[in-house]
Amino acid sequence: MEEVINKIVNAMDDLTPEQIRKLRNVLIINLNNQSSPKNEVSTGFESWEQILKNYLGCKKLENCADGTIMNYRRILRIMYSEIGKPIRDITSNDLRFFMAKYIEERKISMQYSENIRHILNGFFRWCQDEEIIRTNPARKLQRIKVPKLIKKPYTAEERLRLTRTAKCMRDMAIMEVLYSTAGRLGEILALNREDVKFIGNKAEIIIYGQKGKAERKVFLTEQSVYYLKSYLESRTDDDPALFVSLRKPFHRIDERAVQLMIKNLGERCGVVAHPHKFRRTLLTDMSKRGANIQDIKEYAGHVKIETTMLYVSTNEESVKAAFDRCIS
Repeated sequence: MEEVINKIVNAMDDLTPEQIRKLRNVLIINLNNQSSPKNEVSTGFESWEQILKNYLGCKKLENCADGTIMNYRRILRIMYSEIGKPIRDITSNDLRFFMAKYIEERKISMQYSENIRHILNGFFRWCQDEEIIRTNPARKLQRIKVPKLIKKPYTAEERLRLTRTAKCMRDMAIMEVLYSTAGRLGEILALNREDVKFIGNKAEIIIYGQKGKAERKVFLTEQSVYYLKSYLESRTDDDPALFVSLRKPFHRIDERAVQLMIKNLGERCGVVAHPHKFRRTLLTDMSKRGANIQDIKEYAGHVKIETTMLYVSTNEESVKAAFDRCIS
């Protein structure tokens, strides 16, 4: 089947990459529906749930973040339910069909499509290593080439507009702490009041990283300290969490609530806004002001410096200034 699909796709050389991707998915779905009826779900000697539990347990031992493990579980369960075959009978064509159908039905991005391919390949490679299956059917799945797009940080004006649009001190404090620490949203919302060490008009925090599980020290600007202190002094509850809900019964605010809060603020003031963008902005600002890339990497809590490079945006003015300084 793959050979036939490749011949058809290669003949359509006037299509865009996105059109080719869609054509390939439609061909896989239709050809698979005609040639591969589902079998009754069974895993033979070892149950599917036990295999999945063992795999996720190994990922836990590798220090994968809880959110990552939850995503693995969700995707793998959808895959197994969709294909409906014993795990030892799943083929490369079955996985191509699953991915094509998933992509077309949910209209997911190329980046997320590649993430799914990566999840499938990792799982079946583990199954092969554990001698649950003889060969890895995901090995033949083509890597999805994702265009490298530079994601823009907030401008200073956009951050000011978001702050001025916020109606309460808590929301202002959350955005300022997200920016100043360059913390991941989950890392910031896991903090308690006692984790913040105020030192005059500055402050420092020890963050326990979600990815890699390593601790790192981050700092608050004077502006962040002002908003955070004002928020904490206004609270009447005794919950230990650094950020809590606005109404009784007070409890630690969750990620979804903050995502919606920042999105709504952005819509009200005309800014494309989400929590992770504050992280990108701080790292970019550090780079523009002369920070060493290694220091930026450590502050962000990245394991690989290549990851840091994806976060640090540049602009034409800074590139021209570097050229004038080093070449002209």
